[in-house]
Order: sequence, then structure tokens, then C-alpha cells
Amino acid sequence: MRMKEVTQNRKKPITAPQLVKIIVFLVVTALIFQFLTLLYDRPKSYRLYDYENLPENTVDAVVIGASTVYRYYDSMEAWEKYGISSYAYGIAGAVGENTIFSLKDLLKHQSPKVALIEVRGFLGSRSMNGMTTNMYRYIKNYANPFKRWEILNHYNKMTGIRFSSDQLPYYLTLIMNHENYWRLFDSSNWKRVIKGGKRDFSAVDASQFMGYAIGDRVVPQSAIPYDEHYQTKLAQGGENALRELLSYCRKIGQEVILVASPYAYTQDDMGELNAVTAIAQEYNVPFLNANKDQEKLGIDFSTDYYDAHHTNLLGAVKYTDYLLDYLTQHYQFTDHRGDEAYVVWEQEDAQYRPAKEAALASLDTQIQAAAAGQETGEEAAGTSASDETNSGNQTVTSAEGNSSDDEED
Repeated sequence: MRMKEVTQNRKKPITAPQLVKIIVFLVVTALIFQFLTLLYDRPKSYRLYDYENLPENTVDAVVIGASTVYRYYDSMEAWEKYGISSYAYGIAGAVGENTIFSLKDLLKHQSPKVALIEVRGFLGSRSMNGMTTNMYRYIKNYANPFKRWEILNHYNKMTGIRFSSDQLPYYLTLIMNHENYWRLFDSSNWKRVIKGGKRDFSAVDASQFMGYAIGDRVVPQSAIPYDEHYQTKLAQGGENALRELLSYCRKIGQEVILVASPYAYTQDDMGELNAVTAIAQEYNVPFLNANKDQEKLGIDFSTDYYDAHHTNLLGAVKYTDYLLDYLTQHYQFTDHRGDEAYVVWEQEDAQYRPAKEAALASLDTQIQAAAAGQETGEEAAGTSASDETNSGNQTVTSAEGNSSDDEED
């Protein structure tokens, strides 16, 4: 009797038809999950997609960083003046700890003579959740969850802190982008996925040229005098990542130059930039800090900025020329203009020229309007001062007016 009960309780082996059903179920579930992931996902950055589709080994120089690259380095300026095939490889929100991954990805497709590393991503403090948005912007460009794990784990290692208390959403795109449910009802998104997941960049391509995004807005800024002797320390993550990157470049024999684009820096920023100077000297690497070379650069904070942290086209051309002066003096570049192997740069330049002219016209209009407004304001202030003179309050009004104008600049 007992033997009979044991026999009855013993599980029956899975039959072949049942096994087939299980496999089919798992495969279908995986396919649905993958399809939804593609629908919910934000396709990779235009600059990554564009760079990966360039002819291999045609890039002479590349500038790597975040928006501090694609709003500053005008690749077409290098092409038009010297025939240098360069690229502005900037990923919005990228931090210094990401740079080594960007460089390694670049080297899979190209063999640039020199890589220029924007150091502003290495500045500033790090915190457990303070980089959430920036890290998301960067890792969304990697579909492989294991690669995302590597990037996040690297950030943790460099900084000595956990990037986030809950990292699972960053590994699984469907979870990370669950708020993008509206993409399920976007017919163009379905077409993108069905065609292989490639994004239509026709609209984006009209305003971005070899990575550079034209800025056609004028927002006046100001900056404190630069003090080369004031020095603080980089945060642990920034310093570790910078040293790791320089050691890696030395190991593989990659020529590298550190650069810092000009902006409305703070006292702390200035101290950290000077700390970068010391590290660059330690590794015997050039560091072009445009913030202390503002006079040489010819930057005008009243006309050359798109916002506090980025230049418009006027500022970008000045900064690009500043870098090109150094590059052409220290490296031998071939003029590729007219070379069929570099026709993609010729094509890009043909689209760039009218866009540049339109942007310059827009910037000029804004500058002229601002100047006219300032003159009108000065006239009004003069009338007001004259009126106040009669009431004995001229000094107070004049002082308040000057203070207000200085703050707006």
C-alpha cells in the first residue's frame, strides 16, 4: 500500500510535447519582451549612430565629452580651413567616468591621430543619486544589459559609492523606460522597430554636422577673472577616472590632449581646472584650458554664448580655431578636400554652409536688437537720472541702475 502511494506521488516526467510547449512559451515571451523593449526604448544618440556609419579609419581627430563638445567644437570649421576630418563625439550628460567607454567604442571604428578629451565632465562632486539623469542619458545608448552593468559598476568603482540604491531599471530597458508607454501608440515608432530598430535622423541631421550642433541663440554671460594659482582637488570619481583614462591612452599609444571649453565657471570650477593642470603635467599630457586663455581666444561673453555652459556658433568658431591653432602646429594632417574617400565630409559641408549663414544672420539680428535695447535703456536711465536730480536722489538711482545692468550681463 505504501509503495503504491509513493508511486502515485512521484512526478511524471515531462513529455516531449510538453517540453516543446514550454520552449515555445519562453521564446514567444522573450520575443514579446524584446519587441516591447525596442518600442519603449529611446534610440541611441545621433552622434553615436552617425559616427559608427562613417567610413572606417577616416577620422583624423576626435573630441570626446558631453554637450561641452557638440556645442563647442565645430567639425566643419576644421574641414573648411584645413581639410581635417574630425568629429565632435559628445553624448548629452556624459560624465568623466564614462569617457573611457566612449574612447574604446570610437577606437573600434576609427584610428584618430589624436583624441581631445573635454575635462569638464571630470569636475564637480559625485553622489549616490545625483547622476541619475546623466547616467541614464549615457547608458541608454547601450542595448546590452551586461554592458550597462559594466558602466554602472565602473562608476561605483571610480567614485567609491553606489550609483543608485536600485540599479535594476538601468539594466532592463523596458523597466527603465516604462513611462514611455505612449510609444506603443506611435505608428512611426512601430515602423522604426519593424525596419530593424534604426531611427530616422533626417530631421536631426539638418542641424548637426559631424557631431557639432549649431547654436543660434544669444544669452549674455559673465565670468570671474581666472586665477591660475587657486587650486582645489577633484572629487574621487573624477580624479580616478581621469588618471585611469590617461594611463590607458599611454598603454595603447593613443595621442591625447586634455581640453577645457570656456564657460561661466565658478570659483570651485577654477580650482578643479587647476588641479587638472597638475595631473596633466604629471602624465606629460598637453592641457588646453581655454578659460585661462580668454584673451587669446577672443571670446565675448556678451555675444558668444547659447547659455551659461555652452557657446553659440560665434563662440564655437573661436574655440575651434583655438584648438586648431594648436593641432596644426603640433601635428601633420593631410588635407582631404577633394579626396573621394572623404566625400561624406564634402556632403556634410554642403549642408553646413547654408545652415551656418542662417545661424549667423539670426545671431546678428539678436545682437543688434540687444544693442538697440541697451541704448534705449541708457536713454531711459538718463531721463530718469535727470528727473531724480531735481529731487536730490541722483546718486542712489544711478548706483542701483549700474548694479542691475551688471547682474543681467
